[in-house]
Amino acid sequence: MIVMLASALMIGAVVPVSLFYIAFRTGSWIFLIVAGVLGALAIFWGAIMALVAFVPILDYMDAQAKERRVRIDVYRALARSLLEELDEVNAVLREIRDELKKVSEA
Repeated sequence: MIVMLASALMIGAVVPVSLFYIAFRTGSWIFLIVAGVLGALAIFWGAIMALVAFVPILDYMDAQAKERRVRIDVYRALARSLLEELDEVNAVLREIRDELKKVSEA
């Protein structure tokens, strides 16, 4: 990825400057026009390469977000099951309390 960013910088920045330098040294308008067109294409292509270099980073971040969502869903399911178990325990404890009240009243 670093190589792609460096090559994008080279293509987008160094190539147009060197083309204009060569055209300026030759002193020809035709070379200057060609250097302008090629420089614009180099800047455009360098920008595309820089954007493409960030695609793996975005994919990695997307995978991390999906993994975290899955973990949160697992934790939610675990919390729900624990709450259900606590509800069952609470119901059993209420039954025991009611039975103990009946025994103590009799």
